Amino acid sequence: MQIHNTISPMNYSSNLNFKGKIIDSHVHCGKWINDSFSTKNVLDFFNRKFNNGKDSIDRVLISNLDCIINGKNKAPFMDELSGNLKLLKKCVNNPKLVPFVVCQPGYGSAENIELLLKKYPDLIKGLKFHPACLDLPANDARYLPYMRLAEKYNKPCLFHSEVITDKNNNFIRNGVSDPEYIYETARKFPNVPVILGHMGLGGAKAHEAGIDTLIKSIERGDAKLYADLAWVDWDNPAKPHIIEVVDKLLRSSKGDKTERLLFGSDAPLGEFGEKALKQQNSYENNIKNIKQAIRDNFGDDASKLISRIFYRNSKKLLNQSFEKMA
Repeated sequence: MQIHNTISPMNYSSNLNFKGKIIDSHVHCGKWINDSFSTKNVLDFFNRKFNNGKDSIDRVLISNLDCIINGKNKAPFMDELSGNLKLLKKCVNNPKLVPFVVCQPGYGSAENIELLLKKYPDLIKGLKFHPACLDLPANDARYLPYMRLAEKYNKPCLFHSEVITDKNNNFIRNGVSDPEYIYETARKFPNVPVILGHMGLGGAKAHEAGIDTLIKSIERGDAKLYADLAWVDWDNPAKPHIIEVVDKLLRSSKGDKTERLLFGSDAPLGEFGEKALKQQNSYENNIKNIKQAIRDNFGDDASKLISRIFYRNSKKLLNQSFEKMA
Protein backbone atom coordinates (compact mmCIF):
# COMPACT_ATOMS: atom_id res chain seq x y z
CA MET A 1 0.00 0.00 0.00
CA GLN A 2 1.38 3.39 -1.01
CA ILE A 3 0.70 6.12 1.53
CA HIS A 4 0.81 9.79 0.57
CA ASN A 5 2.74 12.49 2.40
CA THR A 6 3.50 10.50 5.54
CA ILE A 7 4.60 12.82 8.37
CA SER A 8 5.66 12.53 11.95
CA PRO A 9 2.91 12.36 14.60
CA MET A 10 4.67 15.28 16.33
CA ASN A 11 2.91 17.62 13.91
CA TYR A 12 -0.41 16.12 14.94
CA SER A 13 -2.22 19.37 15.79
CA SER A 14 -1.05 21.57 12.93
CA ASN A 15 -3.49 22.36 10.15
CA LEU A 16 -5.91 19.72 11.42
CA ASN A 17 -9.49 20.55 12.23
CA PHE A 18 -10.42 18.96 15.57
CA LYS A 19 -13.24 21.41 16.00
CA GLY A 20 -15.40 20.15 13.19
CA LYS A 21 -19.01 19.29 12.53
CA ILE A 22 -19.68 15.58 12.11
CA ILE A 23 -22.46 13.68 10.39
CA ASP A 24 -22.73 10.14 11.74
CA SER A 25 -24.13 8.16 8.81
CA HIS A 26 -25.05 5.00 10.72
CA VAL A 27 -27.17 5.43 13.89
CA HIS A 28 -30.18 3.62 15.35
CA CYS A 29 -33.04 3.89 17.78
CA GLY A 30 -35.50 1.21 18.89
CA LYS A 31 -35.16 -2.30 20.27
CA TRP A 32 -32.06 -4.49 19.86
CA ILE A 33 -31.85 -7.78 21.80
CA ASN A 34 -31.84 -6.67 25.48
CA ASP A 35 -31.55 -2.94 24.87
CA SER A 36 -33.99 -0.29 23.77
CA PHE A 37 -33.17 3.26 22.69
CA SER A 38 -35.64 6.10 22.27
CA THR A 39 -34.89 9.05 20.02
CA LYS A 40 -34.51 11.04 23.24
CA ASN A 41 -31.78 8.62 24.37
CA VAL A 42 -30.04 9.12 21.02
CA LEU A 43 -30.30 12.91 21.15
CA ASP A 44 -29.08 12.96 24.75
CA PHE A 45 -26.12 10.81 23.75
CA PHE A 46 -25.08 13.05 20.88
CA ASN A 47 -25.73 16.28 22.71
CA ARG A 48 -23.12 15.43 25.31
CA LYS A 49 -19.92 17.40 25.17
CA PHE A 50 -17.07 15.25 23.88
CA ASN A 51 -14.05 14.86 26.09
CA ASN A 52 -11.90 16.52 23.42
CA GLY A 53 -14.14 19.56 23.87
CA LYS A 54 -14.16 20.45 20.20
CA ASP A 55 -15.94 18.14 17.76
CA SER A 56 -19.72 18.28 17.51
CA ILE A 57 -22.30 15.94 16.02
CA ASP A 58 -24.32 18.00 13.58
CA ARG A 59 -26.64 15.32 12.16
CA VAL A 60 -27.20 11.57 12.49
CA LEU A 61 -28.62 9.30 9.79
CA ILE A 62 -30.98 7.18 11.86
CA SER A 63 -33.14 4.09 11.32
CA ASN A 64 -35.50 2.21 13.61
CA LEU A 65 -34.25 -1.13 14.97
CA ASP A 66 -37.87 -2.09 15.69
CA CYS A 67 -38.23 -2.70 11.95
CA ILE A 68 -34.95 -4.64 11.76
CA ILE A 69 -34.83 -7.01 14.74
CA ASN A 70 -36.78 -10.25 14.47
CA GLY A 71 -39.90 -10.88 16.50
CA LYS A 72 -42.22 -13.89 16.37
CA ASN A 73 -41.59 -16.45 13.63
CA LYS A 74 -38.42 -14.53 12.71
CA ALA A 75 -40.52 -11.75 11.15
CA PRO A 76 -39.55 -8.12 11.89
CA PHE A 77 -40.65 -6.94 15.34
CA MET A 78 -42.58 -4.03 13.76
CA ASP A 79 -43.84 -3.73 10.20
CA GLU A 80 -42.66 -1.17 7.64
CA LEU A 81 -45.49 1.29 8.14
CA SER A 82 -45.86 1.36 11.92
CA GLY A 83 -42.15 1.11 12.75
CA ASN A 84 -41.04 3.77 10.31
CA LEU A 85 -43.93 6.09 11.18
CA LYS A 86 -42.92 5.82 14.83
CA LEU A 87 -39.51 7.21 13.95
CA LEU A 88 -40.63 9.75 11.36
CA LYS A 89 -43.00 11.44 13.81
CA LYS A 90 -40.08 11.90 16.19
CA CYS A 91 -37.87 13.36 13.45
CA VAL A 92 -40.28 16.03 12.23
CA ASN A 93 -39.22 18.54 14.88
CA ASN A 94 -35.69 17.25 15.44
CA PRO A 95 -33.44 18.46 12.62
CA LYS A 96 -30.47 16.57 14.06
CA LEU A 97 -32.26 13.29 13.22
CA VAL A 98 -32.09 12.41 9.49
CA PRO A 99 -34.32 9.35 8.93
CA PHE A 100 -33.63 6.38 6.67
CA VAL A 101 -36.76 4.21 6.42
CA VAL A 102 -36.27 0.47 6.94
CA CYS A 103 -37.43 -1.77 4.09
CA GLN A 104 -38.54 -5.36 4.61
CA PRO A 105 -38.43 -7.27 1.29
CA GLY A 106 -39.92 -10.70 1.83
CA TYR A 107 -42.23 -9.40 4.56
CA GLY A 108 -43.39 -5.94 3.54
CA SER A 109 -44.15 -4.18 0.30
CA ALA A 110 -42.55 -1.37 -1.67
CA GLU A 111 -46.02 0.19 -1.78
CA ASN A 112 -45.76 0.76 1.99
CA ILE A 113 -42.52 2.66 1.56
CA GLU A 114 -43.95 4.73 -1.28
CA LEU A 115 -46.83 5.78 0.97
CA LEU A 116 -44.27 7.09 3.44
CA LEU A 117 -42.23 8.79 0.72
CA LYS A 118 -45.32 10.58 -0.52
CA LYS A 119 -46.29 11.68 2.98
CA TYR A 120 -42.76 12.73 4.03
CA PRO A 121 -40.96 13.47 0.74
CA ASP A 122 -38.45 15.90 2.22
CA LEU A 123 -38.02 14.33 5.65
CA ILE A 124 -37.04 10.84 4.44
CA LYS A 125 -33.45 10.94 3.20
CA GLY A 126 -32.81 7.29 2.35
CA LEU A 127 -33.75 3.60 2.51
CA LYS A 128 -32.21 1.02 4.86
CA PHE A 129 -31.85 -2.74 4.29
CA HIS A 130 -30.60 -5.43 6.67
CA PRO A 131 -30.27 -8.68 4.67
CA ALA A 132 -28.94 -10.64 7.68
CA CYS A 133 -32.00 -10.00 9.84
CA LEU A 134 -34.29 -10.62 6.86
CA ASP A 135 -32.32 -13.79 6.07
CA LEU A 136 -32.67 -12.73 2.43
CA PRO A 137 -29.61 -12.56 0.14
CA ALA A 138 -28.97 -8.98 -0.94
CA ASN A 139 -29.14 -9.99 -4.61
CA ASP A 140 -32.64 -11.43 -4.29
CA ALA A 141 -35.21 -10.08 -6.75
CA ARG A 142 -37.44 -9.00 -3.86
CA TYR A 143 -35.15 -6.01 -3.26
CA LEU A 144 -35.75 -4.64 -6.75
CA PRO A 145 -39.15 -2.92 -6.20
CA TYR A 146 -37.62 -1.00 -3.30
CA MET A 147 -34.58 -0.07 -5.36
CA ARG A 148 -36.90 1.26 -8.08
CA LEU A 149 -38.40 3.55 -5.46
CA ALA A 150 -34.95 4.76 -4.49
CA GLU A 151 -34.30 5.52 -8.13
CA LYS A 152 -37.69 7.21 -8.60
CA TYR A 153 -37.39 9.41 -5.50
CA ASN A 154 -33.64 9.98 -5.76
CA LYS A 155 -32.79 8.42 -2.38
CA PRO A 156 -29.57 6.64 -1.34
CA CYS A 157 -29.75 3.13 0.11
CA LEU A 158 -27.83 1.83 3.12
CA PHE A 159 -27.25 -1.95 3.22
CA HIS A 160 -25.88 -3.85 6.18
CA SER A 161 -22.87 -5.59 4.61
CA GLU A 162 -21.02 -8.50 6.16
CA VAL A 163 -18.48 -11.02 4.94
CA ILE A 164 -18.66 -14.27 6.86
CA THR A 165 -15.36 -15.74 8.03
CA ASP A 166 -14.56 -18.76 10.19
CA LYS A 167 -12.60 -18.79 13.46
CA ASN A 168 -9.35 -18.81 11.48
CA ASN A 169 -10.42 -15.71 9.53
CA ASN A 170 -10.91 -17.71 6.33
CA PHE A 171 -13.65 -16.65 3.94
CA ILE A 172 -17.05 -18.26 3.96
CA ARG A 173 -18.44 -16.22 1.09
CA ASN A 174 -22.03 -15.93 -0.04
CA GLY A 175 -23.46 -14.84 3.28
CA VAL A 176 -26.75 -13.02 2.73
CA SER A 177 -25.15 -9.58 3.31
CA ASP A 178 -22.03 -10.21 1.21
CA PRO A 179 -20.82 -6.98 -0.46
CA GLU A 180 -20.73 -8.81 -3.80
CA TYR A 181 -24.46 -9.53 -3.52
CA ILE A 182 -25.13 -5.88 -2.71
CA TYR A 183 -22.97 -4.87 -5.67
CA GLU A 184 -24.96 -7.19 -7.92
CA THR A 185 -28.18 -5.41 -6.95
CA ALA A 186 -26.59 -1.96 -7.17
CA ARG A 187 -25.43 -2.64 -10.75
CA LYS A 188 -29.07 -2.85 -11.80
CA PHE A 189 -29.54 0.75 -10.59
CA PRO A 190 -26.27 2.51 -11.46
CA ASN A 191 -27.59 5.96 -10.55
CA VAL A 192 -28.69 4.98 -7.03
CA PRO A 193 -26.06 5.57 -4.32
CA VAL A 194 -25.69 2.33 -2.34
CA ILE A 195 -23.75 2.37 0.93
CA LEU A 196 -21.92 -0.74 2.14
CA GLY A 197 -22.64 -0.37 5.84
CA HIS A 198 -19.67 -1.57 7.95
CA MET A 199 -17.54 -1.98 4.80
CA GLY A 200 -17.84 -5.76 5.00
CA LEU A 201 -17.96 -6.24 8.80
CA GLY A 202 -16.31 -9.25 10.41
CA GLY A 203 -12.58 -8.65 10.79
CA ALA A 204 -9.54 -7.95 8.64
CA LYS A 205 -10.28 -10.15 5.64
CA ALA A 206 -13.91 -9.13 5.66
CA HIS A 207 -13.00 -5.44 5.47
CA GLU A 208 -10.48 -6.18 2.73
CA ALA A 209 -13.24 -7.88 0.76
CA GLY A 210 -15.49 -4.86 1.29
CA ILE A 211 -12.73 -2.56 0.06
CA ASP A 212 -12.17 -4.76 -3.01
CA THR A 213 -15.86 -4.61 -3.92
CA LEU A 214 -15.99 -0.84 -3.44
CA ILE A 215 -12.90 -0.19 -5.56
CA LYS A 216 -13.98 -2.66 -8.25
CA SER A 217 -17.30 -0.84 -8.64
CA ILE A 218 -15.47 2.47 -9.09
CA GLU A 219 -12.96 1.09 -11.58
CA ARG A 220 -15.73 -0.53 -13.63
CA GLY A 221 -18.06 2.46 -13.30
CA ASP A 222 -21.11 0.21 -13.18
CA ALA A 223 -22.54 1.09 -9.74
CA LYS A 224 -22.45 4.00 -7.32
CA LEU A 225 -21.13 2.24 -4.24
CA TYR A 226 -20.13 3.99 -1.02
CA ALA A 227 -18.95 2.57 2.31
CA ASP A 228 -19.38 3.65 5.90
CA LEU A 229 -16.90 3.03 8.71
CA ALA A 230 -19.24 1.64 11.39
CA TRP A 231 -17.19 -0.88 13.43
CA VAL A 232 -14.27 -0.75 10.96
CA ASP A 233 -11.02 -1.06 12.97
CA TRP A 234 -12.96 0.08 16.03
CA ASP A 235 -10.49 -1.60 18.41
CA ASN A 236 -7.30 -0.71 16.51
CA PRO A 237 -6.05 2.88 16.99
CA ALA A 238 -3.89 2.60 13.85
CA LYS A 239 -7.03 2.12 11.69
CA PRO A 240 -5.24 0.04 9.02
CA HIS A 241 -8.27 -0.71 6.84
CA ILE A 242 -9.50 2.87 6.99
CA ILE A 243 -6.06 4.02 5.83
CA GLU A 244 -6.06 1.34 3.12
CA VAL A 245 -9.42 2.33 1.67
CA VAL A 246 -8.57 6.05 1.76
CA ASP A 247 -5.31 5.39 -0.07
CA LYS A 248 -7.00 3.24 -2.71
CA LEU A 249 -9.77 5.80 -3.22
CA LEU A 250 -7.20 8.56 -3.65
CA ARG A 251 -5.33 6.52 -6.26
CA SER A 252 -8.33 5.22 -8.22
CA SER A 253 -7.89 5.14 -11.99
CA LYS A 254 -10.96 7.41 -12.07
CA GLY A 255 -9.21 9.98 -9.89
CA ASP A 256 -9.80 10.94 -6.27
CA LYS A 257 -12.92 9.06 -5.15
CA THR A 258 -12.69 9.68 -1.41
CA GLU A 259 -16.18 11.16 -1.65
CA ARG A 260 -17.36 7.53 -1.43
CA LEU A 261 -16.36 7.12 2.22
CA LEU A 262 -18.57 8.12 5.17
CA PHE A 263 -18.02 8.17 8.89
CA GLY A 264 -20.51 5.98 10.77
CA SER A 265 -20.60 4.29 14.16
CA ASP A 266 -23.70 2.09 14.68
CA ALA A 267 -24.36 4.11 17.86
CA PRO A 268 -25.79 3.65 20.39
CA LEU A 269 -25.07 -0.09 20.11
CA GLY A 270 -22.26 -1.92 21.86
CA GLU A 271 -19.04 -0.01 22.45
CA PHE A 272 -20.60 3.13 21.03
CA GLY A 273 -23.50 3.29 23.45
CA GLU A 274 -24.29 5.07 26.69
CA LYS A 275 -22.53 2.54 28.93
CA ALA A 276 -19.35 2.77 26.91
CA LEU A 277 -19.51 6.55 26.88
CA LYS A 278 -19.35 6.60 30.67
CA GLN A 279 -16.74 3.88 31.02
CA GLN A 280 -14.39 4.15 28.06
CA ASN A 281 -15.33 7.16 25.93
CA SER A 282 -15.21 4.77 22.98
CA TYR A 283 -17.18 6.99 20.63
CA GLU A 284 -14.98 10.06 21.03
CA ASN A 285 -11.77 8.03 21.07
CA ASN A 286 -12.73 6.29 17.84
CA ILE A 287 -13.18 9.66 16.14
CA LYS A 288 -9.90 11.00 17.50
CA ASN A 289 -8.02 7.86 16.46
CA ILE A 290 -9.40 7.95 12.92
CA LYS A 291 -8.39 11.58 12.58
CA GLN A 292 -4.94 10.96 13.99
CA ALA A 293 -4.38 7.96 11.69
CA ILE A 294 -5.36 10.06 8.67
CA ARG A 295 -3.07 12.86 9.80
CA ASP A 296 -0.17 10.50 10.38
CA ASN A 297 -0.51 8.91 6.94
CA PHE A 298 -1.72 11.65 4.59
CA GLY A 299 0.06 14.81 5.70
CA ASP A 300 -1.10 17.90 3.81
CA ASP A 301 -4.19 16.09 2.52
CA ALA A 302 -5.39 15.21 6.04
CA SER A 303 -7.61 18.21 6.77
CA LYS A 304 -9.39 17.85 3.43
CA LEU A 305 -9.90 14.12 3.93
CA ILE A 306 -11.18 14.52 7.48
CA SER A 307 -13.66 17.18 6.40
CA ARG A 308 -14.93 14.95 3.62
CA ILE A 309 -15.20 11.70 5.56
CA PHE A 310 -16.74 13.17 8.69
CA TYR A 311 -19.08 15.74 7.15
CA ARG A 312 -18.99 16.85 3.54
CA ASN A 313 -19.42 13.46 1.87
CA SER A 314 -22.66 12.74 3.74
CA LYS A 315 -23.89 16.27 3.16
CA LYS A 316 -23.21 15.96 -0.56
CA LEU A 317 -24.73 12.47 -0.75
CA LEU A 318 -27.97 13.74 0.77
CA ASN A 319 -27.90 16.77 -1.53
CA GLN A 320 -28.76 18.76 1.54
CA SER A 321 -27.93 22.20 2.88
CA PHE A 322 -27.35 22.09 6.63
CA GLU A 323 -26.08 25.61 7.11
CA LYS A 324 -29.25 26.72 8.88
CA MET A 325 -28.35 24.69 11.93
CA ALA A 326 -25.38 25.68 14.05
